[in-house]
Amino acid sequence: MANATHPSAAPNNSHLLTTQRALLDTLTSFLTVCTHHILFLRNLYPARSFLATRAYNYPVRQSRHPAVCGWINDAIAAIRSQLAKSTVDKVQLCIYETEQNRVLERWTFDVHALAAVSPRDQDMPFDEEDDANSSNNTPVNVADLEAVFRATLSRITATSARLRPLPLPSSEPSSSNGGSKAPDCSFTLSIELRSAADRPVGRLDKLERAWIVAEPDSFEQPPSQQEVDGHRGGREWGATTTPVRRLEAGELRMEVWVEESAAKFAYAIPQPASDRAAAGGAREMNYGEGMTGYGARFDLENGYEDVRGTDINRKPDTGRGPM
Repeated sequence: MANATHPSAAPNNSHLLTTQRALLDTLTSFLTVCTHHILFLRNLYPARSFLATRAYNYPVRQSRHPAVCGWINDAIAAIRSQLAKSTVDKVQLCIYETEQNRVLERWTFDVHALAAVSPRDQDMPFDEEDDANSSNNTPVNVADLEAVFRATLSRITATSARLRPLPLPSSEPSSSNGGSKAPDCSFTLSIELRSAADRPVGRLDKLERAWIVAEPDSFEQPPSQQEVDGHRGGREWGATTTPVRRLEAGELRMEVWVEESAAKFAYAIPQPASDRAAAGGAREMNYGEGMTGYGARFDLENGYEDVRGTDINRKPDTGRGPM
């Protein structure tokens, strides 16, 4: 008669992800965190509508609006359903302008290297799968996975700071940089299917009905913009791609990058609120001689500028106008 193993002597594998189901749950949780954090970084909603929290021991922001949270949760659930069927090649967070529905930014999570596992084998441990690649299927250490996620979130934050700001609805047409008045921006989540993936036919389930075919790209290329940005002038701007990070931990292999479309550079750079306040304050100031004397002139690019030349012998003005 075999002796039962004492509970305290049983191996503790709680720190390992040993099944495809556990791996997909962790991956979709990470996609949820990234979606909330990117929406905050790209100023899609007011900063006060986000809650400061931590994920994977890294400071992130989470939207606290019930409708936004509900929409993201439903979209991620639909993505997880397709990931379980091994049909997804890329998951994309698209930020678009609402007038012509043109995509301005596209954050891509490439999961084409994720192992394809049959839905009936979702709960089978990686090291017990009976296939030709079973020698490569190893459990994923949760600590290693969280370290990779933490590094990716840090890189997303740093990459977002280097991107051109999204247009603000309050932006006015600017003749100095050729920009046009900016529309509102919104976002959506999309997926690209693998070329060999089975397309849904017949009766669709609830999560499959949530997906619609994306509109194809326009055949007409937007006009090129010269010197659309003061510090990036002198070159034609098309779509630009910025790599973020490559992830690899056990069975999880993923690449992340962000693309900026040419349409994004057609809009003027939004003026920060601090600059708008400084410009308004400068207009209300009166130093007696105004723009022709010691008064300071505010420039959006260079800040304050003394219009009078340097004269080490001049006396300071009193700030009073002529008597």
